[in-house]
Amino acid sequence: MFEKFSKLGQAFMLPIAILPVAGLLLGLGSALSNDAALAQFPFLANDFIQSVFTVMTMAGNAVFANLPLIFSIGIAVGLSEADHGTAGLSAGVAFLVYTATISAWLQLFSAPDATIDTGVLGALLIGLTVTYLHNRFRKIELPQFLGFFGGNRFIPIVSAIAAIFLGSIIYVIWPPIQEAMVGLGEQIAAMGSIGSFFYGFFLRLTGAVGLHHTIYPLFWYTSLGGVETVAGQTIEGAQNIYFAQLADPNFTGLYTYGTRFFAGRFATMMFGLPAATLAMYHSIPKENRPANAGFYFSSGLTSFLTGITEPIEFSFLFAAPWLYVIHAFLDGVSFYIADILQIRIGNTFSGGLIDFLLFGPFQGNSQTNWIRVIPIGIIWAILYYIVFRFCIKKFHVTIPGMEMTADQSNSGKTTSSHSSGSLHDKALTIIEGLGGPENIDHVTACATRLRVSVKENGKVNKDTLKSLGATGVLDVKNGIQAIYGGKSNIYSAEINEILADSNFSQATEAMSLFTPVAGTLYNLSEVNDPVFSQGTMGQGLAIRPESDQVISPVNGVVTSLFETGHAIGLTSEEGIEILIHIGLDTVELKGQGFTPTVKQGDKVTIGDHLISFDRQAIESAGYDASVILVVTNTRDYDQIETVASGKVGPGDEIIRLHK
Repeated sequence: MFEKFSKLGQAFMLPIAILPVAGLLLGLGSALSNDAALAQFPFLANDFIQSVFTVMTMAGNAVFANLPLIFSIGIAVGLSEADHGTAGLSAGVAFLVYTATISAWLQLFSAPDATIDTGVLGALLIGLTVTYLHNRFRKIELPQFLGFFGGNRFIPIVSAIAAIFLGSIIYVIWPPIQEAMVGLGEQIAAMGSIGSFFYGFFLRLTGAVGLHHTIYPLFWYTSLGGVETVAGQTIEGAQNIYFAQLADPNFTGLYTYGTRFFAGRFATMMFGLPAATLAMYHSIPKENRPANAGFYFSSGLTSFLTGITEPIEFSFLFAAPWLYVIHAFLDGVSFYIADILQIRIGNTFSGGLIDFLLFGPFQGNSQTNWIRVIPIGIIWAILYYIVFRFCIKKFHVTIPGMEMTADQSNSGKTTSSHSSGSLHDKALTIIEGLGGPENIDHVTACATRLRVSVKENGKVNKDTLKSLGATGVLDVKNGIQAIYGGKSNIYSAEINEILADSNFSQATEAMSLFTPVAGTLYNLSEVNDPVFSQGTMGQGLAIRPESDQVISPVNGVVTSLFETGHAIGLTSEEGIEILIHIGLDTVELKGQGFTPTVKQGDKVTIGDHLISFDRQAIESAGYDASVILVVTNTRDYDQIETVASGKVGPGDEIIRLHK
C-alpha cells in the first residue's frame, strides 16, 4: 500500500513541478500591473512593459486553467510501466473526450447554466484509468485486418472509448458527489481555525513518509478547498480560486479564505525551521560545529528561500520521531494562527521567501495581511529554537554532528572528497551504494528525494549514500528513498543516463534467447502479418516449425497465456519480455490443436515444455503454422541481433540482446 501511494505521490510531482514557474509568471505579471504597483512605480505604466506583464499573466494563468488536463497526462506518464509517451498522449486524448462527453450531456439534458467540474479528481480518474489500460493492453494483438491498430496504437483508442463511458457515468453520479464535497468543504470552513489546525498537522505528519503529495491536491484543486465565483465563473479548489482572483483585475478585498491551506506554512518554513537548525547547530559539541556548519546553514537557507524542508526534518526524524510529531503539532498551530489573523497569502509550491514576496508584499497588505507574518514568524523562530534546543539537550537526540567517533571522522573526510568530485563521480558512488546496477530496477526523484526501486534492500549501503549528503535513507517496500534535497533530480537524471549507457563498465552483459521450437529461421519482415512484419510488437524472428513442441527460450516466468493456447508471454530473469505466437490468425481456431502444459505464474527454465500444437491440423485449416518470437520490450535494449540462421534445434542460441 505504501509503495502504491508513494508512486502516486511521485506521479503528482511531475505536473506540480510546472506550478512554480507558472506561479512566477502569474504572480509577477499580476503584481506589477495592478493599480497599487502603478501608483507606487509610475514607470511601469509604459505600454510595452505592461504588454510584457499581460503576456506573463496570461501565460501563467494558462497553466492553472488547464491543470486537470496537465494532471491527467502527468499521472499517466508517472505511473505507466513503459512507453510513457504513449501513456501521456492517451491521457490527454482521454481527458479531452471525457470533458466533451460531460459537456454534451449537459447541453442535452441539463439547465443552461449547469456545470460539472471534477477538477483534479477527474484528472486522477482519467490518469489512473489510462494507466491501467496502458499497462494491460499495450502489447495487445488484434486480428490481421486490424493489425495496424495493435500494440501501443490501441491505447489512445481504447482510452478515448473508456473516457466516453466515464464521462457519461460522471454526468449521472457527480452532481450529488459535488454537492457532498461542497458540503464537506463548508463543514471544514465551519470548523473555523480548528479545521485549519488539523489540516496543517496531518499534512506535516504525512510528509514524514512522503505521502503529503496525495493529500493537499484535494484541497488545492477540488471543492474540498472551497467554491467561489470569480469574474462570473464558478471556481473550485483553494489554489484555483486564489489564482483566478489574482488574474482578475477587478478583484478587491482580502483574497479567498481558502488561502488558509497555504498561509500557515510561511511562519514554519521561513522562521521556525531555520531557527530549529540554529538550535541543532548550537546543541552539538563545539569541536564538531565547523564540520557541520555547511549542512545546517544550507538546510536552513533552503527552507527559508524555497520552503523545501526535508533536509532539516530528516536530520531528526529518524533519531527522534516524537520530535517530528511536536514539529507537526507546531505547524498545525501555525495554520491555526494564520487563520485567526486572516493572513491571506497564496503560494505555488511551498512556503518560502520567494512565494511570500510574490503573493504577500507584491500583492499589497490590504489583500493579504502579509505584515502579520513577520511578528508571528519572529515568535515562531524563538519558540522553535527553545523547543528544539531543550528537547535535543534533554533527551540526547543524535542529530548530525552530535557524536563523532574516529570512524565518523573518516566518513567526514570521505564526504568532503565526494563533495568536490564531479556529478558523474557522485552518481557512480550512489549506484555503488545502491548495490550496483544489477540491483537497481528504477530510479526517479521528487522535489527532495531520490526514489529507487531495488531488487534487494539488503544490498543497499546507507553509509555510502549518506556520505554524499543524504540526510536520511528511508526503507520502503521494494526500494529506498534517499533525501538529497534539491540535488535529487540531477542525481536521478545522471544515474539514469549512466545506467542507459551501453559503454558503462558495470552494465549488464549480453543476454541470450534460445530456440523455442525446432525448425528453419526466417526474417520477421517476411511474415505475412503486418503486426509482426512491421515491428509493431517488437523485434524478433520467425520459425517454420519441424516439431510440434514449443519450449522455453529463457529462464523466467509465464506472465500471460492466451485462453486459446496459441500464444504465450514470458518474462526472463533479466527482464526480457517475450511473446511466442504459434501460427498466423490461429486465434480463429479457438483453441483447437493447442495444448498448454503450463499456466500463468509458472516458473520455467530453458528447454521446459510450454505448449503442444498440431501442425498438420493448423495447415489443413488453411493457416500458416509459423512460430513467431518477438521481444515486446524492444525499446529497453540498444541492440537485438539474430545470431543464428537456417535450421535450429533445442539449445541453440538464436537472439542476443545488448543494453
